[in-house]
Amino acid sequence: MKLIFSIATAFLFSNTALAAAAPHKKLQVASVEILLNGRLVGSGCVASASGQVITANHVAVNDKDKLEILSPTFGRHPVTVLARDRGHDLLLLALPKRAEAYPHLVVAVAAPRVGERVWLHGAPVFRHQVTLSGTIARAGTTFEFYNGAFREIQHIAALAPMGTSGGPWVNTRGELVGVQSAAMSIKDVPQGIAYAAPWAAVRALLKNPRTVESATMNAAVEEIWGQAPGFIAKLPKGTRGLVARHVQPKGTAATAGLKEWDIITAINGKPIERTDNLMHRIRAKRPGQSIKLRATDRMGKNSREITIKLSPIR
Repeated sequence: MKLIFSIATAFLFSNTALAAAAPHKKLQVASVEILLNGRLVGSGCVASASGQVITANHVAVNDKDKLEILSPTFGRHPVTVLARDRGHDLLLLALPKRAEAYPHLVVAVAAPRVGERVWLHGAPVFRHQVTLSGTIARAGTTFEFYNGAFREIQHIAALAPMGTSGGPWVNTRGELVGVQSAAMSIKDVPQGIAYAAPWAAVRALLKNPRTVESATMNAAVEEIWGQAPGFIAKLPKGTRGLVARHVQPKGTAATAGLKEWDIITAINGKPIERTDNLMHRIRAKRPGQSIKLRATDRMGKNSREITIKLSPIR
């Protein structure tokens, strides 16, 4: 029995190692590191033969900064900004033109499935050429609030240390399925869930390299059932909605009258209690358009209508 178990275990580890080795070879030649004014700030990859480089938008938010990439296969080169998609935390850069095709990753033909093994390549904590493993942790995408706005992301069960931001997530064939963005943490302690810009957004930006503007109301929300017991206990029985948090003092929501800890009970006349549902309705609109919220105070009283003119994510 022990022999059978040992053989099965060895076979499993062998298959895992082989699966990791295949994408690692492609990642080694196509991955790059991002230098901002000469300092290593993140990771990325070449995603086209013409030299398009994709990384996370938050690694280089200012167009005036000096941007370069560092590649183990073709050296150090300046890059220019082609496009940004802040709603998915994506930045598209361009390498200098050359006659020879750049080594690059190709985008997968379909989104990864829940439970699928994936790999991240990058420069964690200033270490070079590191490949980390993960597992797609949920079907479809969701929204997480960080760096001042909600981003649409894919959850991946993995640790993604500082420095891997912008690094490519690939499947067992070495095809690009996402770009590393951030990670779930509590008081700066990682919880083992990475956030990646999703496959569809990566594919769209590469196919149509233009800056994409996404709408925001300059505030976050949290679901009521995630609040402290004392907060919930003070609400009228049966209260449903979303709690307004991180309301930017001079943002569009605050200007319209939304306050920290207010409870949003409806959007455009329809009841709301899940963050994703609210965000899908906001993202269906363009900056400059408006949404109408019904909100109460933090005690679930004094219901009122609030019209918020949406602004672009910056």
